[in-house]
Amino acid sequence: MKYKGYSGKILYVDLTKRSVETRRFTEKFCEDYVGGVGFAAKIIADGVQNWQKPLDEGNPLIFMTGPLTGTIIPWSGRHCLAGISPLTGLWGEAYSGGTFARELKQAGYDGIVITGKADKLVYLKVRDDTVIIEDATQFARVDTYEIECLLRKECGEKAKIAAIGIAGENLVRFACVINDGPAGRAAARCGLGAVMGSKNLKAIAVTGSKEVPLYDRERLKQSINAIMPKITNDPEHRLKKDKFIYSLFIDSGRNGVHNWRDAELKGFKEAVLEETEKHVYEGKAYHCAGCRTGCVESHVGTEGRLLHWEAFGPLGSQCGLTDMKHVQKAFEICNRYGIDSISAGGVLSFAMECFEAGLIDLNDMDGIELRFGNGAAMHAMLEKICKREGFGAVLAEGVKGAARHIGKGAEQYAIETKGLEVPAHDPRSHNFLALSYATSNRGACHCDAAEPRLENKPIENPEKFQFAVDGMAEKVVRGQNYAGIINALIICGFSNDSSAQSSSPSDFLGLTAKEVNVWFNLATGMDRDFESLMYSGEKIFNLKHLINLKCGYTPNSDTLHERFISLKRKSGPMANHLPQIKTMISNYYRVRGWEPNGQITTGKLKELGFEESETGF
Repeated sequence: MKYKGYSGKILYVDLTKRSVETRRFTEKFCEDYVGGVGFAAKIIADGVQNWQKPLDEGNPLIFMTGPLTGTIIPWSGRHCLAGISPLTGLWGEAYSGGTFARELKQAGYDGIVITGKADKLVYLKVRDDTVIIEDATQFARVDTYEIECLLRKECGEKAKIAAIGIAGENLVRFACVINDGPAGRAAARCGLGAVMGSKNLKAIAVTGSKEVPLYDRERLKQSINAIMPKITNDPEHRLKKDKFIYSLFIDSGRNGVHNWRDAELKGFKEAVLEETEKHVYEGKAYHCAGCRTGCVESHVGTEGRLLHWEAFGPLGSQCGLTDMKHVQKAFEICNRYGIDSISAGGVLSFAMECFEAGLIDLNDMDGIELRFGNGAAMHAMLEKICKREGFGAVLAEGVKGAARHIGKGAEQYAIETKGLEVPAHDPRSHNFLALSYATSNRGACHCDAAEPRLENKPIENPEKFQFAVDGMAEKVVRGQNYAGIINALIICGFSNDSSAQSSSPSDFLGLTAKEVNVWFNLATGMDRDFESLMYSGEKIFNLKHLINLKCGYTPNSDTLHERFISLKRKSGPMANHLPQIKTMISNYYRVRGWEPNGQITTGKLKELGFEESETGF
């Protein structure tokens, strides 16, 4: 392998055969798919056994790093988790920070591909070149905070742990994988914790001692030092930045209220800002491996991870709650038991609205009065969801599956895109969000499109094109292609947005796309320009779309829930706006080079260098 930054090896584990092998990959594989989500998509495209059954034991579950992971490059402490989603039946991907990715890379592996199903609960112990499948039956039903402590006793204090909780063991369709124990780093979206549970794999414990090779370490260090700002740990500075971003979100109407039905929740903003102040002064800022700036999403307390936006919104205002003690308790349940807080808030607020509308009653819900604002009832139902008990087993299917079970028109309250519950960013607030949600390969996700900032100056004022239709398809396509590169490298999405960085100075704008490009070249020894990287990003996006076509995707799923295109928010900057989604989708298909039926044109497939065997048609 002439390229640096890569270990050059992927670990393949077949739990049915209890076999472990290391496979090397080619330089062309790196050139075509870069790493991270690109590698994962190609392996899944070639390796899925059953496209219609996400939990088929032959289907792979993939942990993947990128060529920047484990190096001296800032913001590089993240990994990708990928597979066929049991929640959506389509392509699934999730990302997590913390320390697990760096340790895996330093153990000498770019990723782990897991197939098969163990005959009993096991965990995977990786210590550099030594890989052992160990008995984990004694850890059944142990939560993700406890398993961290227990496995470090068995594997050494340096070991980094990624594990499922009770929800993953019970195949809750939005179960996640938690790493770093009480720090609560979650590969949360798409239910990939259920895939891990279906394989009887409780955890992976990794210890590494190898250095990741770099092409030109000295020039890379010089570039990093020239770009990185002076960091401040002043609490007042961090609080100011935290309050700014949360105030911006709430004032612009990003957060859902009462299952996305209403516009405002009295007292919510004040409660969030008060809680944020406690985080800064009473909690501890948590930095992922390789992160210098920290982020507004990341504090830990004595009991574990503290609330961040994708918990404040889904478990707070979306469920009608302003009491942050209740919201924090709900978030702790999500982390300990291992479920996605976004989907958890989605199913709870869905059930609350169904209850208030008379579609379900106390008998259906095991006597739990799950109304908007009832924190104690929310905790009780979360427990039942994770344990698949009573009505919790219905909600464990996600909003789309639960609505199908309830019937009576419950779909009108099941807010999702492609089966994935909506994050805390209302698509009515910006057409960029609306179109990226509708066309994302994994469903509603706010992280699947990121407009590249090529120069060290602010991105064009978003209010200028907030509700624009003309040109929006081009912006979203470019943003999705760039997100593909960010998630292939893998580098944190907050790297390019200093407003989300709690310890960076106010005059620092964040990392530009050109700087990302330079660091990639200096790390790997490739000589790529930005547009050639964007070509790879486009290829990765289209490969995931091909996977969805194999899974049974139809263009009917490229839309938003009816509530977002027919019910106005009625207050705030987008009070009277509804996304013109049909027009934007039509434009999008044209820009993508897709047919109206969602198929990729022959010309586009050839342009992206896909072989006929890769398309599967």
